[in-house]
Amino acid sequence: MITSKAVFAKRKEGSLDEAYQMAVELINNPQRDDWDIKAFAWCVIDLIKRDARSGHQQNLPNYSQQLEHLEIDPSDNILSDQRQYALKLCNPNGQDILKAKALSKEGRHQESVDLFRKILSNGDHSEDVQTGLAWELYRLAKAMIEQDPPNSNGAKKHLNGYFKLQVEKPSLLHTCFLQLADKLAKEGKLNMGAYVRIWGLENLRPDDYEPFRTEDGNIYPSLAERVVQHASKDAFSRGVQEELHYILPFIDDCIIKYPDNIWLKLSKARTLMSIGRNDEALSFGLEVVKSKVNDYWAWELLGDIHKSITLETALSCYCKALLCSKDINFVSKVKIKLAELLIESEDYSKAKLEIEEVTTYRVDKNQNIPDSIEVLKTQPWYEAASATISNQALYISHAPVAEELLYSDLPWIDGILGECFTLDAKPNKPKRKLYINSSTIPFEVSIPESKVLVNGVEHGKGIKIKGEYDHENRFQVYTLEKRDASTEWDIFDEYIGVVDHINVQKKLIHFIVSRTIDGIIRFSDLKEKFNEGDGISVRVSQYKSKQGVRYSVITAKKTEKLIPDSIVKAFEGNVRESNGMGFTDDGIFVPPPVMRGDNINDDDWVSGKAILNYNKKRLEWGWRVLNIDKVSTAHA
Repeated sequence: MITSKAVFAKRKEGSLDEAYQMAVELINNPQRDDWDIKAFAWCVIDLIKRDARSGHQQNLPNYSQQLEHLEIDPSDNILSDQRQYALKLCNPNGQDILKAKALSKEGRHQESVDLFRKILSNGDHSEDVQTGLAWELYRLAKAMIEQDPPNSNGAKKHLNGYFKLQVEKPSLLHTCFLQLADKLAKEGKLNMGAYVRIWGLENLRPDDYEPFRTEDGNIYPSLAERVVQHASKDAFSRGVQEELHYILPFIDDCIIKYPDNIWLKLSKARTLMSIGRNDEALSFGLEVVKSKVNDYWAWELLGDIHKSITLETALSCYCKALLCSKDINFVSKVKIKLAELLIESEDYSKAKLEIEEVTTYRVDKNQNIPDSIEVLKTQPWYEAASATISNQALYISHAPVAEELLYSDLPWIDGILGECFTLDAKPNKPKRKLYINSSTIPFEVSIPESKVLVNGVEHGKGIKIKGEYDHENRFQVYTLEKRDASTEWDIFDEYIGVVDHINVQKKLIHFIVSRTIDGIIRFSDLKEKFNEGDGISVRVSQYKSKQGVRYSVITAKKTEKLIPDSIVKAFEGNVRESNGMGFTDDGIFVPPPVMRGDNINDDDWVSGKAILNYNKKRLEWGWRVLNIDKVSTAHA
């Protein structure tokens, strides 16, 4: 009796035709089961593969019909996939499709493309053919981009050819072409704003929004972020409103997903401005400036946004931009924009200087004179006007209006003017510490001394500040003014602590106020000599370092005030001695020098004071003997 097991055995030993004849008997038996169907299906699949490879096409239609009408268990994924593959081989172009795929595996991608195109031109527009051709176009384009020098035009030809094919979207294949386009756009070889409209940003996959993480832990923006930024920048530079309208919803989506990406907010500000929604662009433009307050282009952006709202404010923003950079190679456009506004207000002398400075620079560098400059020079006023010697005073007088945009809605915060200092690497650029009031301990920031524009305020005196944290959690100071304060350092509380260690060699003392507040002070910063156990009154500010929150001492002096029992306490009890160290019954540590100095032995009774102590090895808080008042020996 023939069984499916016998058919599988014959097939395995290579007797395919004999196995097939046995399987035919099984499949024609009204009592056949699922295993009989599987045995027959695998025999037909193998026959199709054999005859397709050998070029014997005459039997394929018959095999295809037999295989297509079989009722195969849908949960058998392997058999279902192999049936689909075998049915494709029965296609009249099946051999050519196999050959095209084989050429791809051999790395002969151009030959594979040529063959796929031949199949396509013969009328086979199946998904298998179009998808296979698309992958080959991708591989050719990728190689062209990566070669040295890159063949950008050749790659773009293949990217355009891909759009003529009908393939699955969204898909990994579709994303791969977007990645190639992004590389070309980054090098300025492709108009990304136009490309994404054809590609369809709605086809971005969830994976495309995931940031890229390298093996060494670095994180880079997701493909969606990069593409949206490049596309909006390109469309903005070419002024194509249709593209900007299309991209805007995707900018919004990315801002929600990546709220800390300031470049997306720059994209939105530019896009809104370009499509005439300047009022909406203002808030995003301000966010950009707050993050890039020292960059001329950020102020230029804010000036461009205000140009259709308030010309005076726009002029102020351009003046502020020109205070940020004096490099005409970068700020030529700003100077031209400023000149145009000055002409509107009939301030021709100052306008002429801006025009002449740009012209002189371009001539000296053998660069073309912008058309906008040539147009301005033809105006009637130009020849009669005399250029001013300098516009620096103009910039300085108008910039405050722009600066006030950043902080007009912010509250004043009490602060203290700190000390002036320089860094070894920048000895000619003094900086100034500012201490800013907070809900806990005042924190410190540093700004260039040139920005401290207050007179009659000395170190330790009161100021008021307008500022806020940026997207990188850094506090940005926008402006400061003198503040009437009855006492110095008035925003600081005094904390009572204790000196718990003195390093004579390094000339430092260490103090502790609580489990969260401690610090060191140089001997040279102290007016008095301290001993271990002395009470100390300190004012401290906080700052952030790689190790976390740290504290700087503002003032320090001896005090007779009661030291909190949270850091110093009286104790008494018996001592357990081990290897020269001691521990009281309630766990207070007695260091070896104290054990020796006070002649303390095992089981002695002692009393004294203990100080709060952090054990760095065990990473835990405990208590350590500060001094011993009395020792009673166990054998007295």
